Amino acid sequence: MADQRQEENERVGSIAGLGAGVIAGAQLGSVFIPIPIVGTFAGALIGGVLGSEVGKTVGAAILDGVGAFAESLGGPPRDSGSGNPPPPDSSTH
Repeated sequence: MADQRQEENERVGSIAGLGAGVIAGAQLGSVFIPIPIVGTFAGALIGGVLGSEVGKTVGAAILDGVGAFAESLGGPPRDSGSGNPPPPDSSTH
């Protein structure tokens, strides 16, 4: 189950990184390679590859942390604050 969740987080992080990398790379390519279309395409290509790899590791780690935080919020109540009375002591009867 944990391996499947890790793979899912890596896939989501990779896609998010790809999108961010393509956008940022296209902008940087347009600035650094002032040839119309060529700079934008080259920057988007390089940015997409780099963003996908970075997103796979960083995005997966962020999603793991968010998932653990969400589970801690929705978990069962702790024993000390549950409001249940302690079990009766059989030695007092």
